[in-house]
Amino acid sequence: MAQFETCEGGCTCGHVRYQVISEPMIVHCCHCSWCQRQSGSAFAVNALIEADRVKLISGAVEEVTVPSPSGKGQTIARCPICRVAVWSNYYMGGLKDRIRFLRVGSLDDPNLMPPDVHIFTSTKQDWVILPPKDKSAKVFYDVDATWSPESLKRLDALDAAAGIEQPWRYLRRTVE
Repeated sequence: MAQFETCEGGCTCGHVRYQVISEPMIVHCCHCSWCQRQSGSAFAVNALIEADRVKLISGAVEEVTVPSPSGKGQTIARCPICRVAVWSNYYMGGLKDRIRFLRVGSLDDPNLMPPDVHIFTSTKQDWVILPPKDKSAKVFYDVDATWSPESLKRLDALDAAAGIEQPWRYLRRTVE
């Protein structure tokens, strides 16, 4: 794998600008009905990355908590001026403030982070055609089989720092 170059992104009006200093652990293209409703689109593309690897370089975000399927909500970071979402944080035990779900569409070059996996395809729009070679799951997936070994090590480091054990494996069991 080539060395990751930093990249930048931000909101539509330019008030919020951020820099990403490493590649994401994984990129989800989520087709669940919640993401469809909250994004106003057919899916949401989120790059999961450690919060300390996403640096706010200008502006400020406004955090808004909205409902989520878990019932625990997600906190969406939006530009306070144009209201564009740039990332969110989900309640995941001690990882809530440690992982950003970076909105790939807010990157200056969204092509840098294509989806690694399509999730919740059981509720995707019928007219959305997935590339045949892409990984997909009707609901969620087996984390150990889907994440790269390097990304699993990064997730394990976050787990250890938060003092929790394998939250993604727990999440997978709760959504199936």
